[in-house]
Amino acid sequence: MNKTKRTEAEQAALLAYLIEKYEYLPGGLVRHKGHEKPLKPRAKKKIPYYELGFRFQGRLVFVQYHIIIWVLCKARWPTMPLDHLNGNPRDNRIENLRECTPSENNLNTMLAWKPNPGTGVPSVSENYGRYQCRIRGENLYFKNPYEAFWYAILCGKRYR
Repeated sequence: MNKTKRTEAEQAALLAYLIEKYEYLPGGLVRHKGHEKPLKPRAKKKIPYYELGFRFQGRLVFVQYHIIIWVLCKARWPTMPLDHLNGNPRDNRIENLRECTPSENNLNTMLAWKPNPGTGVPSVSENYGRYQCRIRGENLYFKNPYEAFWYAILCGKRYR
């Protein structure tokens, strides 16, 4: 059940198990019903999402923390990918989660602020005296690097 797709019967059983055993706490936390302390999620180094591991039907199962919170609050599995509205994958408050298409999710991506060594601004490079930025798979050309950078921001690129 860890790396393979779950069947509908397994999903329904897991959904019922999660709703029966766990509850959502304000602030994006989960706890066992009847316990006071919230569960401590597991963080992997290369994956920014928290996971929660537990025994289910004799197997160890890991489910991403934000999916568990969605299930506990909505009583159903998400039908589309979940997006963290503020761009922080470890902020799992229910008000920070939404279902969206993959293209909508990509619009909410935060890019690292890495200035191009030639132009001094991120996402803009110099090409034969013109400044270019790539937006939605298309190269656009401008007279100065700041104009290209601001156009990229207007088109939805966000930097942290």
